[in-house]
Amino acid sequence: MELPGEIPQHEVSGRENGTTEPSDGCRLEVRATERGSFTEYHLTGTLDGSGDPGDAADTLLAQVAATMAERGIQPIQEKLYGLSTVRADVLKRREEAYRREELDFGVPTTWVQGTPLQNSDFVGLQIWGIAPRDGKTGVTTVANSTTGPGRLWTGHGFRMLHLPSVRGLKPGGTLAGDAPAQADQMFTNVGLGLKAHGMEYRNVVRTWIYLARLLEWYGDFNRVRTAHYKPAGLGAEGGVAFPASTGIQGKCDHEECLMDVLAMQSDGPEYAAARPIRRSPRQDLSFNYGSAFSRGMAFEIEGRRTVHISGTASINPAGASIHIGDAEMQSLETLMCIAAILEEQGGRIENITSATLFCKDRGAWEAWNRVTRLLMVPAFPQVCVLADVCRPDLLVEMEVVAAI
Repeated sequence: MELPGEIPQHEVSGRENGTTEPSDGCRLEVRATERGSFTEYHLTGTLDGSGDPGDAADTLLAQVAATMAERGIQPIQEKLYGLSTVRADVLKRREEAYRREELDFGVPTTWVQGTPLQNSDFVGLQIWGIAPRDGKTGVTTVANSTTGPGRLWTGHGFRMLHLPSVRGLKPGGTLAGDAPAQADQMFTNVGLGLKAHGMEYRNVVRTWIYLARLLEWYGDFNRVRTAHYKPAGLGAEGGVAFPASTGIQGKCDHEECLMDVLAMQSDGPEYAAARPIRRSPRQDLSFNYGSAFSRGMAFEIEGRRTVHISGTASINPAGASIHIGDAEMQSLETLMCIAAILEEQGGRIENITSATLFCKDRGAWEAWNRVTRLLMVPAFPQVCVLADVCRPDLLVEMEVVAAI
């Protein structure tokens, strides 16, 4: 298993991949993977807390918009992180930046309130998209009366549907009652949203789930999720695997929970395939301790593999939290678990194109930085926020995307 090392030359395209030099308090990192009919992009923009936060946000959003316009990137998923008190202001600045580049500012986004680690209420953003080259593939916004608008990627022999920011809203537009009731309504809405586009839960390959009070009712949440997955046949022996997933503290507004959903239909594995990673070399099935998700999902499209690794923390094969109270060892264990999946899939840490690091407190973040610095872990694009992890004794969690 490799942590440090050189990036293989065939993985790098000097024109497509790069990082802007930090300036005016912001940084933009671009990762691109060439395919036959399109280029897959991951953009990661962050603020470092220096300078004026408003100016830094404007600079970052201008760089993002210019990059998307220059390279013809059509976003599939766009996430912004920061305090909800600045959401309206940041989205207004985003609209202005996109208008200047004649981009569609109406593309649906997900806002995740992740408490900043730097001196700025706006943390940054992540964009996943494609730049089609053949004129036959592309991403469009699709209406959905239940979940709100989504993004539909139509490729050669496959479709991917992304539904962002699904909440537990009842048909009248008000939130369902308590937290479990909102979760139940949220999963019901996802099912209706999928059905509106000719899909079902068996097509879901990746979810991102945010709970405002994660540690107070995570057990109830898991029971609700399983109750929706079981009738759909997910997780059954020999059946459809659970999707890859992240379950973490977060919110957008006053809801108890919200989720992003990615579903896929394929005409056959020769066009596109989503292969679940049910267990990893260092961790067993998550359902053994009541969580209905796979360790990851590997997408194979046009000769390349993109791996989505679920939220990963310091948990051993038996499902127990390990290195209790030691943020450095938990950071190392998390890295080793991620590296083990990447190695099994034919990749390394250097293949990571996008990552989100969740730290329980500032001390855990500082410990993570010490570990990665001392081990000389190759730098990769990441957004870092403060958030509770799914157990009180877990201090760090990371989700990643890697192109192999």
